[in-house]
Amino acid sequence: MTAAMEFDGIDHVVLAMSDLDRVSGLYADTMGFSVSHDDPSPDPAWSELTGLDRPVTHVRSLARPRAQGGAIVLLQAEGLEPLPSPGPPARRGPYALDFYARDSDVLEERLLAAGWTFTAEPVHYPLPGTDLPVRERMLVQDDAGLLHAIVQHRPMGTRSVVGVDDTEDCSEVVAVVCMTPDLEDARRFAADALGGREYFRGDFEGPAMEEMLGMAPGERLEASLYRGPASRNARLEFAWRPGSTPGDPADPARVTLGIRVDDLAVAEGWTDHGTAGPVVPLRLGDEQLLARRFSSRYDVGVLLLSPAA
Repeated sequence: MTAAMEFDGIDHVVLAMSDLDRVSGLYADTMGFSVSHDDPSPDPAWSELTGLDRPVTHVRSLARPRAQGGAIVLLQAEGLEPLPSPGPPARRGPYALDFYARDSDVLEERLLAAGWTFTAEPVHYPLPGTDLPVRERMLVQDDAGLLHAIVQHRPMGTRSVVGVDDTEDCSEVVAVVCMTPDLEDARRFAADALGGREYFRGDFEGPAMEEMLGMAPGERLEASLYRGPASRNARLEFAWRPGSTPGDPADPARVTLGIRVDDLAVAEGWTDHGTAGPVVPLRLGDEQLLARRFSSRYDVGVLLLSPAA
């Protein structure tokens, strides 16, 4: 299949929960995101476009002012149960969000003081295929059922707003990690349909990975990472733990990947990878958009967004 678009980062990570204020406190108060818009009377189309079975009663968008992509949109839907931590990599669908921190110790202390928990102590390992040091720790975000990787920023070595704005001590969302046992097909979706550029394919393994992710000795995480020509955030990552039994998928309505495109008709060429919904008008803050949901076979929902004419 010929690439019908050129992926250059996930623009919005859309999260649905019942306690919007608690989760907003994590990102805005503790991690330093700015509220870009707050809408207590949101567009009813949000429910259809995310696949939620109930009305969305409040929408709040959070972003880093100088970031290019990697924003967060929070949807409040009454009665949604908090989702448990995904645990060791086996649950299909969105698994983790990655963030860079200027000083990981300082940010983690703030997160702990605010009542959030981690899966383990910080771990240190070399970036696969290199001798570059990585320091990482996994936060449990138990409303949307995600892990959050807090990764130490390396000057000139990691791409995010932290590297261009000295006032920022935490980045935008720099990656969304999705688990799928259909890894080869998911790679084709990322490269051939989305037009993403695979810049890493390999294994995350060793004692540090086992401790942080709760894997057994000798287990590994096979992954592929995708960016675009400008290396905007958030990058897309598909991964799987070989030999593991696939668990039940995460609720695809709880995490949706928002990508801005020029032409919503692009999804009509992705029939090998899932189903495209109808084009629906959508209000996001002050913007009037046209939107289309693509439900992929990899338990990941994609929300395509284009300016209304």
